[in-house]
Amino acid sequence: MSSAKPIRILAFDTSMTCPGVAIIEVRNRKPTIKALSHVKPNPSRSHAHRAEVIEGWAMMFLDKNCPRDGFDYVVREDFAGKTSTSNYPVLAAWNACERAASRFGLSFDKYWKTPTAKKPQLGISATRVKSLVAGSGNAEKDEVEAAVRRMTGIYRRVC
Repeated sequence: MSSAKPIRILAFDTSMTCPGVAIIEVRNRKPTIKALSHVKPNPSRSHAHRAEVIEGWAMMFLDKNCPRDGFDYVVREDFAGKTSTSNYPVLAAWNACERAASRFGLSFDKYWKTPTAKKPQLGISATRVKSLVAGSGNAEKDEVEAAVRRMTGIYRRVC
C-alpha cells in the first residue's frame, strides 16, 4: 500500500470567547490531529485587550507548531453577523489570528463556493463545515464533536 504525501491543514475557529486552532494531517484519506489548542480571554477585558491575548496565543501556538515548509491549507470559518455588536468581536479575533499567521508567512486561503463562483469567501461557512463533518448543515455542536471524534479517534475532551 503506497503512502501518499500527507496534506497539512491549519484550521482556526475564531471567536472572542474561546478561539481554537488545530493542525490536521490527512494521509490516505484519514485525518489525524497533530496539535490542538484554545484560549479563553478574560471576558471582563475590552475587545482590544482580548484581541491582543488571542494574537499572542496564536503566535505562541504557531511558534511551537508551524513547520518550516508551512501548510497546504490555512482555513477559518466564515462569519456573517447582522449587527456591528456581533461582527466586531469575531472580526477582531479574525484579525488577531491573521496578524499572527502573517508573521509566519501564512495567509488564509479563500474558499470558493463553486468552481464557477465569481467571488471567493473569506472562509468556509459553518453550514458547509457541519455538512462535511457531520452530514447535516443543521448539526448541533455535540454532533459535530462526535463526528470529529469518530474521524480522528480522539475521545477525550480538550475544552
